[in-house]
Amino acid sequence: MATFRPLQPAPMDQEQAPQPQSRPLLTQKPKRTVTLGACIACRKRKSKCDGSRPVCTCCAQKDTECIYELGPNEKPSQAMKRKNEEMQGELSNLRQLYDFLRLRPEQEAQEILRRIRNNPSETTPTQRIQELADFVRHGDLLIQPSFRPPTQHFSSSANSVTLPPLRLALDSPSSDPRAYSQSLPYPNIMSMGHDGPSPQRRRHASDADVSASSDSPPSQSRPSPIEAILHKPRPPNPHSLSDQRLASVRKWTTVVHDDNLLCILMSAWHSWEYKYHHFLDWDNLLDDMSTGQTNFCSSLLINAILASGSFQSPLVRDRSKPFGDNVATLFYKEARRLWELEEGQDSLPRLQAALCLYMVLGKHGRDKVGHTFLVEACRIARDLGLFRVSSSSSQRPRRVPQDKWEKTRAVTAWALFNFQLSMSLTYSFAPIIKSQPPLQIPYDDETEALFRYECSRHIVLSDCADTLMDQDGTRSDIPPKPEQIEVLYLRLKSWWESRPDRLDPTKHPSPENLLAAMQYNVAITRLFQPFLDAGSSLERVKQYHHRARSMFATSIKELRRLMALHEATRGWSNTLPYVLHAITVTGFGSLDEVALENRSRFIPENSEAYQGLLTCLNALGTMANFVFYAQPLFRLLTQACETLDIWLPLDVTTFMDRYRTAEWTKKAASVVSSQYMADIRMPATDSEGQRMDKIISGWDEKMTLAANAYANGIGNTKSEADCKVYDGL
Repeated sequence: MATFRPLQPAPMDQEQAPQPQSRPLLTQKPKRTVTLGACIACRKRKSKCDGSRPVCTCCAQKDTECIYELGPNEKPSQAMKRKNEEMQGELSNLRQLYDFLRLRPEQEAQEILRRIRNNPSETTPTQRIQELADFVRHGDLLIQPSFRPPTQHFSSSANSVTLPPLRLALDSPSSDPRAYSQSLPYPNIMSMGHDGPSPQRRRHASDADVSASSDSPPSQSRPSPIEAILHKPRPPNPHSLSDQRLASVRKWTTVVHDDNLLCILMSAWHSWEYKYHHFLDWDNLLDDMSTGQTNFCSSLLINAILASGSFQSPLVRDRSKPFGDNVATLFYKEARRLWELEEGQDSLPRLQAALCLYMVLGKHGRDKVGHTFLVEACRIARDLGLFRVSSSSSQRPRRVPQDKWEKTRAVTAWALFNFQLSMSLTYSFAPIIKSQPPLQIPYDDETEALFRYECSRHIVLSDCADTLMDQDGTRSDIPPKPEQIEVLYLRLKSWWESRPDRLDPTKHPSPENLLAAMQYNVAITRLFQPFLDAGSSLERVKQYHHRARSMFATSIKELRRLMALHEATRGWSNTLPYVLHAITVTGFGSLDEVALENRSRFIPENSEAYQGLLTCLNALGTMANFVFYAQPLFRLLTQACETLDIWLPLDVTTFMDRYRTAEWTKKAASVVSSQYMADIRMPATDSEGQRMDKIISGWDEKMTLAANAYANGIGNTKSEADCKVYDGL
């Protein structure tokens, strides 16, 4: 039997068999950083760009130029939007450069071409285009000496506050959104007793007309791009600001104690209104103002000038709000107080102050009320003997040299004659002074060429007024003889062709030169206007209609060119308020041409008349920010477009809705007291019904009837936004 070794039990301390090892855990790779935008070099070679700036890792290794099109943390969609805005800005700049080269004189266009060719290597084309566009818009600012801006500003509480630099303030129409609020709280005062001057030996409670300015509506945001003109307001003339005599203005008013603001407002009035209307002799005024003399200066005159000059400065808020809570109203109230206080004390400064106060009321649409100031100015001129060959020795103030006194008499007499005649033709009333002054026109062609030639033009306009108007100042139903019109036209044309080159608006597009050229063409349209009615049964109208229509159309076309030149060189954010008349004449004249165009083939971009119409609407919309009267004129012109079914851009219609609400209409009806006839297309048979105060009252009546009908028919009050009148004129 075989023997086997017995099996022994396994030792207890024997290690257990090793278990099969599990798969090692995979180490997680770090997440790849997502780069929003690779550099141009990595995109071309299809490399992974890590987005490091200023040079990515890949470009650093390969020693290539690293350029990013996207900004840091900028998404592609955001970059696309930014590029689009940059392209739109560059396109706008290029268009302005094109307009400048097309419209400006040859020597100025050559200067721009020289700058284009002299392109610095350190600037990109986009930067260079921006620099050239800035030079075109503000080239006059780049060549004038700089001046130190004021650091204080006046507020309604008479406390001075810190302001940003004046240049920044001038570049922005207003930092206060309320400046664009167009609601106009003002009581309905149709009599002249409150706004206008009181008759001799009669007194009124002064300034009752400015007490209702506390119910101002909520502020509105700045309106749509119709106002977004790229041109900046025209700053005060730095040479005027440097005149040491201006510092004495603070002695003549108690309204404001901010010397800088007072000097700016005086300079703004001199740079804008004085340059065209020329109510007084500027040097004589400054001499008396600095020495404390009252022969050619007074507190009444200074406050009236400051009230009118406040409309020309963006430092004054709510300029478009008639008699609002601002510095312009305070100057006006002080001038009114002094006017009443000095009643019966006839003088040259009082006459000149009356013209300034007429301008203030006219900007608010209250020319019918301000008419009494104009009448009073003419009475003072008569009593002072300004329209006599020589004055009596008793009228000349003591210690005033004879030549200085006679010069000032002549300046005031001719300025009054020109102004009252211009207002007569603008507002269609009979001229108050029917004959020119028997005094030699002052100055010479070297110092005041524009004033001299405007005096010559108004001599012709005086004969035009005698021919075109009845005794009551209205347009006659029976037009004058065509040969009379031809003689007057040839006299105006001869005057225009005799003007020196420095008054040419194309070569020297200053605001006053542009306005003078516009008024010349407006006078021509006024001459031929009585013969435009194609349906007239009068034989002389039928025979002369074609000639009159051709001359009228030529003048409207020239007005459109001047409007485009004004927009390209000066913009509308600050301009002479009297340009409103030329704008409305051009707008309604262009409106008729657009209405006669073939609508089936109508292309807005190719229609000169339509583009001119938009320029007029753009001008009115922008001027509405500092001249209230531009607001109802804007509404009147847009309603005429609607009546003729003329399409308007969305920017215009959106802006238009601000002046179609029930609240605006009601307050405008209580403010406006104007005899202005804006629509030149209307016949002369119903002249009173065509005046602006009647038109705006009709808007208010229609609005009230619409609201009442809605309330009675549905039993609910219609909202203000729904109460709009879209039924035309």
